[in-house]
Amino acid sequence: MEVARRDSSILLRLDHGEDILGSISEVVEGEKSTLMVVAGIGMLSEFEIGYFDGGSYIKKGHEEAHELVSMQGSVSTEGTPRIHVHVVVADKEHNAVGGHLLGGKAWMSNEICLLRVECLKSQRTFDPEKQVGILRIQ
Repeated sequence: MEVARRDSSILLRLDHGEDILGSISEVVEGEKSTLMVVAGIGMLSEFEIGYFDGGSYIKKGHEEAHELVSMQGSVSTEGTPRIHVHVVVADKEHNAVGGHLLGGKAWMSNEICLLRVECLKSQRTFDPEKQVGILRIQ
């Protein structure tokens, strides 16, 4: 993994086989910002995406490599980092699927940008009514 930091931006380049969510978590550990925006492109494999049905995730795993068409999300760094990332991926037939990224590995390379939103405070807390962690902004 290569990491570059400047002002409010962090750029990650992940190598083949590196854990995507684990790498993001490692890079944001110790961040002073409480809210970061995530964007990325590349390819991934051995990944799992989910659809939240209001009580749990309907999960679907994929072993084969897919093009990472879009990655976007947020990281709340208050306390333990809470990474909330969605992806759209396409297979070699150009069929696209998407959902909440539950795990996966970089295939060849990933380019991920984290942007600190320094003027706001946030925390992801469990909402018992919605049965999910909700981003609270201050």
